[in-house]
Amino acid sequence: MINIIKRAPNDDFTFELFKDLLESVDHKFEAHYIWSNPPKRLKRILETTEFTQPNVVIGIKDMLDQWEVYNVWEHRAQAGVRLIDTVAAKNPDKNFIIFTSLENIQSEEVLSPNVQFVCWGGDITNQAAVYPDVEPVLDKNFYSERPYICLNRNAREHRVVTLSYLFGRGYENSGEISFLGDRMGNNKSTNLHDNLSWDFESIQADFFVDNRVVMQEGFVKFCEASDLDRDDYDIYEEENDNVTNFDLNLRDKYLHSFVEIVSESSFVPPAYNVTEKTLNSIYGCNFPILLGGVGIVQLMRDIGFDMFDDIVDHSYDTITNPFNRIINAVECNKQLLLDHARTKKLWQGNQSRFESNIKIAQTQLYPWYKQRATAQFRQLKWL
Repeated sequence: MINIIKRAPNDDFTFELFKDLLESVDHKFEAHYIWSNPPKRLKRILETTEFTQPNVVIGIKDMLDQWEVYNVWEHRAQAGVRLIDTVAAKNPDKNFIIFTSLENIQSEEVLSPNVQFVCWGGDITNQAAVYPDVEPVLDKNFYSERPYICLNRNAREHRVVTLSYLFGRGYENSGEISFLGDRMGNNKSTNLHDNLSWDFESIQADFFVDNRVVMQEGFVKFCEASDLDRDDYDIYEEENDNVTNFDLNLRDKYLHSFVEIVSESSFVPPAYNVTEKTLNSIYGCNFPILLGGVGIVQLMRDIGFDMFDDIVDHSYDTITNPFNRIINAVECNKQLLLDHARTKKLWQGNQSRFESNIKIAQTQLYPWYKQRATAQFRQLKWL
């Protein structure tokens, strides 16, 4: 019996996988399934539940940041992982098995020896029954004057830095950039330092001017921009219906673009969630520059996707300093972002590769996550 505390919208893939794997268990266990949004729910459940079985299986859908900023220079684990670690330490006689949406969870510090993780796939697996029917955007507008897009919703720090850098370099005029609502919410300061917890002294000045100055000047331009495409809070026909959002709101953006700077939900913490934002770029048939967690590009390769390594410089994927990862992702692919004619020609010459990626998304993506989760589940130790 699974104690369903709260399910996330369109979580059929992970929920069914959770049920199927638990049906094969002969050990005594209790199982809980919970959506981590809002974070106070996860904290309340983990801290107040009296666990009665030797094995405690908890499926946690979505992020584990608890809406707290992860400081890469100070933290060793994000807030939700620290919460799990604390609860496990208070219950040393229990064996905690955590199903998580996060990749690379093993890179975050967990001191309690009675915690094990199974990665069942992030929000990229949502709506698994309907995403394969999405019509890919292969009929591009070759008269478009803006070859790249960069879509941003909530004001996460890496998105603010990315846009500040693009505006600071003057690259914003070559792309279509969106941002949700007010620039920085209640913080009205036009000093970028005041809006970030990041260590500005760690930025490498390895290009042609001081990147600190570039980003500060870009932040002011970004805050003052009048033609920035503003996303509405209510962009879905139904809650988190990403397929409908793709067809109604994103398809036209992909029609007029050939490259996407994908601003994922996770960026700084070692463990990260791969979401529909990456999948949309695949169905949108754009060359990908993925601003997600360290290693997200390699993960997509592992699944089987062609990441166009001969066209897109993905060397940023291994850079842990968040400033330098963003700067390198943009600068090393500057020609792809700015040279309209060349980028369109490259796209035309590689259309069949985009078509192959669509087939992988339709037929290989979900079995890959299921097989990996099953293999990890079979390696678990039980009491």
